Amino acid sequence: MRSNLWLDHLWMPFTSHNEMLDYPPLVIERGSGIYLYGDDGKQYIDAIGSWWVSAFGHCNPQINDAVKKQLDKLEHVLMAGFISDTTAELTSLLGEVLPPQLKRIFYSDNGSTSVEVALKIALQYHAVRGDDERSEFVALGGGYHGDTLGAVSVGGIPSFHTLFQERFKKAHFTDSPYCFRCPSGKDPQNCSAECMDSLHNVLNEHGSRIAGCIFEPMVQGAIGMRIYPPKVLHRIFALCKKHKIITIADEVAVGFGRTGEMFACDHAGLVPDIMCLAKCLTGGYLPLAVTAVKEEIYDEFKGGPFSNRTLNHGHTFTGNPLASAAAVATLKLLIQDKYPKSAESVMQYFAKGLSSLDNHKNISGVRHLGFAGAFEIVKNKETKEPFPKETQVPFKISQIALQKGLIIRPLGNTVYYMPPFNIKIEELDQIFSLTKETIEEVFNEHTSS
Repeated sequence: MRSNLWLDHLWMPFTSHNEMLDYPPLVIERGSGIYLYGDDGKQYIDAIGSWWVSAFGHCNPQINDAVKKQLDKLEHVLMAGFISDTTAELTSLLGEVLPPQLKRIFYSDNGSTSVEVALKIALQYHAVRGDDERSEFVALGGGYHGDTLGAVSVGGIPSFHTLFQERFKKAHFTDSPYCFRCPSGKDPQNCSAECMDSLHNVLNEHGSRIAGCIFEPMVQGAIGMRIYPPKVLHRIFALCKKHKIITIADEVAVGFGRTGEMFACDHAGLVPDIMCLAKCLTGGYLPLAVTAVKEEIYDEFKGGPFSNRTLNHGHTFTGNPLASAAAVATLKLLIQDKYPKSAESVMQYFAKGLSSLDNHKNISGVRHLGFAGAFEIVKNKETKEPFPKETQVPFKISQIALQKGLIIRPLGNTVYYMPPFNIKIEELDQIFSLTKETIEEVFNEHTSS
């Protein structure tokens, strides 16, 4: 019998101390497909991809086999004058999958570090060109780019970022392209991306000092799965081009097919100067990230060891062979099974299931793109008024769902889903059936109390 002494030593991420004590973390022993199994033997549906990483479900046989084989060959080698054959294979595969303009691939450990690399590249790019004034960044309000200090400096979620931005370097922020509550009061069906008037204003005032513009294309994740139309991307790219600003697409959460295209920027037919990738890259197995860069950016880093053009950045586990093996297996699954295109019919079924939730009087803002889906909990559907924070209605929904064997984790007033590509129709039926049961139970209790 395992003791609970570990609880006296654990510091959980994104979790208050009291919450950890009141709702101790479940101990998960194993996983298979969309299911996780607790140490009590109970089965749970992982509807959120364990923080959006599970591309082909848990313990996928092909990825398992690839990691096991690599473990018997080589566990790690420094990526300074050396590279494993597996990481070399991964680099070639990425060259096939990425837009051809994004020719150079820099490896790091996770989404935050891929953003750190991108920010450093943008700053150094301008510095070696003699444009030292370009030392600032602009980012979309509501954006989330990780939790390291550089990534935090361009994040736009006050509860996550404000304390650190007040003590570190601030960026410039635009309005959030939040179609459900449009900051410009427009209808997203016939607007002209007026939410990016704010970017236009920032660049008019500060454009000569800005090195790069960072954004989550098509879906702002951590703020509540805010999905916006391609015309917003077109406006961002056009404004950045006008002011000679590097575009940095943070596709950490949405890359590799999540949105129904291989990369979210594909919805607009655009290629950024720099793209950040992680999460689905290894199918959710091991930490690995990519910062992919256009060759004309890399050209400014070509030079000898004393030229000040070397990017002096790296990580101990950069290009780790085990993580690379998982990534190779994941990319091969994507390529051979023609994802995400081959999953279009299931994505449509997913969208239909989400739409069926919109009938409830306390659900609004139902949205989806590919296998990213969400809805908002509202007190008043007509005015979109949310419940007061202290009522913790979304949290209650997640806890009741957990009791029913469904893992959904709210983002503020938003409940979201991020299922794997190979999910079955009947499994989606389970997810939405349990969601409806949960919502009815929570609101029946809320109404009667």
